[in-house]
Amino acid sequence: MSDNSTFSVIPLIAMLLPWVSLVVIVAMPKKAKQLRLWLCFLGTVATFGVVLSLLPGILDGNTYTIKLASVVQGLEMRLSVDTLGYYFSLILSFIWMLTTLYSISYIDHKENRFFAFMALCESFLLGCAFSANMFTYFIFYEMMTFGSYPLIIHEETAMARRAGYKYLVYAIAAGTVLFFAIIAHYFWGDGQLGFGQYGVLSLEFAGRAALTTIFFAYLAGFGVKAAIMPLHGWVPDAHPAAPSPASALLSGVILKAGAFGIVRVVFNVFGVELMRELNVFIVMAVLACITIVVASVFALTQDNLKRRLAYSSIGQVSYIILGLAMLAQDGALGGVMHITHHALMKGCLFLCAGVILVKTGKKNISEMKGVGYKLPITMICFSICALAMMGTPPSVGFITKWLLGSGSLEAGLPVYIVVLLVSALLNAAYFLPIIYIAFFRWEGDDEEGHGDTHRPKLVFGKEADHKLVVPLVILSALVIIVGIWVTVPGFPYSLVNPAVEDIYGSNVSGHVYEDENGNGIYDDDDPGVAGVTVQLSLDGEVVASTDSDETGLYEFEKIEEGTYDIEVITGAGMSAVGSTLIRGVKVTSNEDVIVERPFLVSP
Repeated sequence: MSDNSTFSVIPLIAMLLPWVSLVVIVAMPKKAKQLRLWLCFLGTVATFGVVLSLLPGILDGNTYTIKLASVVQGLEMRLSVDTLGYYFSLILSFIWMLTTLYSISYIDHKENRFFAFMALCESFLLGCAFSANMFTYFIFYEMMTFGSYPLIIHEETAMARRAGYKYLVYAIAAGTVLFFAIIAHYFWGDGQLGFGQYGVLSLEFAGRAALTTIFFAYLAGFGVKAAIMPLHGWVPDAHPAAPSPASALLSGVILKAGAFGIVRVVFNVFGVELMRELNVFIVMAVLACITIVVASVFALTQDNLKRRLAYSSIGQVSYIILGLAMLAQDGALGGVMHITHHALMKGCLFLCAGVILVKTGKKNISEMKGVGYKLPITMICFSICALAMMGTPPSVGFITKWLLGSGSLEAGLPVYIVVLLVSALLNAAYFLPIIYIAFFRWEGDDEEGHGDTHRPKLVFGKEADHKLVVPLVILSALVIIVGIWVTVPGFPYSLVNPAVEDIYGSNVSGHVYEDENGNGIYDDDDPGVAGVTVQLSLDGEVVASTDSDETGLYEFEKIEEGTYDIEVITGAGMSAVGSTLIRGVKVTSNEDVIVERPFLVSP
């Protein structure tokens, strides 16, 4: 977490703006339906704008904090917008804005209820993103659970009610496990519920068994929302039952709240080093690999489009978990960036499924012959995102797979590359037939494509309301744009890379000794010298400075990859013996460097 912390009410304003939409929904007369819905959309635009206003400060390394309440000593509700939290808030507020626009045309009954709970969910999710500690995260996470339930059951069919009930059972069970994890964390972790840049727990606070128990309780609690197998059971039922905009939010954002909780646990509660010491990452990796492959196999067997997309989401969200479990910088970068990448791709795919349902009444893939001619823009957007899901360049899906592959090699476990390749092939196996049926089959032909060979006319401009189509075009365009211009400020890489580099940087250390014998050569009996300033430079620019301790040890923590120079700066009454500069110290990701050549000084 950044030390450059500033008090700010902006995070609280962003969270409260959706409540303004809620008031508008309740207060305005029923006759003003369209005005009411458009004001709700403008509320999401305002929320996104407020979140966006924090971007320059976040890129400068600032953290924005505000205290909400104190419960007991050491237990408080506090918001703190660091780089990772801001990253999650930016994509969720953006997806929420586009989905709200889409919903104006899509939702045709009980609009007040739907938009009211959409607003509540956005507020609670922003609370998760901005949480400064696990207690605050838990409170908003559980509120989001009950806020999202009405979105799932909105259609009020028997299937929707069953799916909603199942969702609540899973979510309440997960919440119970999370509550246990937080209580155990609080008592065994010496009250350290905050998020630390390198984690807050250690073996000094509790034994290995206790910390391992806490970790797996967190993994199970957040794993239900993140749909890690075998905790995924609610997802395949919830997506087909919910309206398509709710499905887009479930897959694009709400599942990510669980995944982001695991990001916080790995990075900011346990920390990478403790994860290694406990070896808990191995179980994470195994569960993620199983989920990625098995969910893709299940997706192959589904004819219902939204159910196929649901299983696809289960597998894709585990890319995030696998990236974290690699404990490698590129793996973590690819996994965390996939929070946005998947939100763009799968959000668009679910919204496309909604347009198909509204315009044709078709839910099953086998019924969608010739849909690409009737709804060309929709199916072009669908095809772009489907190809991106396979990892086709130049798309965000390719960026994810490339970074995860690089992380696999960095971790020394190329078996993960095999999992990624199998996943890509399975993705192709369940997405390409949809594209083929939509564009190369049409009503009246048989299974081999013979029979009625009258190809339908390609019709642009009449397929759906613009409010339904515009979000699809924006999302599918971003799938390509973000995949090409990766480093644009505000895009995922610019936010995630600095945060991951801070976490996975390497430590560089060495010693300063007093040359007692005056021979310019280090001897075993030479004592260390405290208080000598040592500087670390990259390309002639000083990037870090520290003083040696009482043993003469100097150490630079969390240094990014590069080739550095180290220079000793002696104070008054002290002079260097021999060279004051060591050149060409190579630092690689997540591998500590011990500088064998000591500095010698003479008082």
